[in-house]
Amino acid sequence: MSVRKVSNRGGNIIGKFPSFKMKRAIQFESTLERDYLYLLDYEADVTFFEEQPLSIEYQYDGKARHYTPDFHIVQCGRNVLAECKPAALVNTDENQRKFAAARHLCDSRGWEFKVVTDAELRSGFRLSNVKLLWRYAGYAVRPETKGRIYALVQSAPTPLTIGQIQAVFPQPAVVLVCLMHMAFHHEVAISLDNEMISACSLVRAPGQAVSGGQP
Repeated sequence: MSVRKVSNRGGNIIGKFPSFKMKRAIQFESTLERDYLYLLDYEADVTFFEEQPLSIEYQYDGKARHYTPDFHIVQCGRNVLAECKPAALVNTDENQRKFAAARHLCDSRGWEFKVVTDAELRSGFRLSNVKLLWRYAGYAVRPETKGRIYALVQSAPTPLTIGQIQAVFPQPAVVLVCLMHMAFHHEVAISLDNEMISACSLVRAPGQAVSGGQP
């Protein structure tokens, strides 16, 4: 449960992200936080996340101060506190004091603290590809179509491209929607890191490595 309400007092963009994984709307206070939520909602090793999770008290200049990290995450079975911050602001004195307090708390609990920057989050293709998959995550797809796609992918002697899979079916557009839906929910794997998803992207069954990137 959030310990405080989100605020746009500084002119930042606030909103609610409809999480498929958490089955509720997650509040955010910046576009950076919103973008990070796309990844948290997608990544298979993230099992839980919540916004504004706790308040950390620390002392500065003889006064008690409070700092609320952006997210509490459970990833790979490990508790993580995460702060989303523009790279240009990470090293300010105020933020470094806050981060030190968070690290001290995490060390005492056996947790991890990390700072997620715009430079890190928005580099490469992964975020854009996850956003693309997310658009299809809530679509209703026919179980028969999913079953045929999965059987085709699993039985192919070499990886098939999205275009090759579409060519097998009479309704390529329907197949594309189904593939994007399945990829978001980790029912098939498509490489997300090295290039934007296209008709040439390779599709594999879960657990099979995809050449040139982490599924």
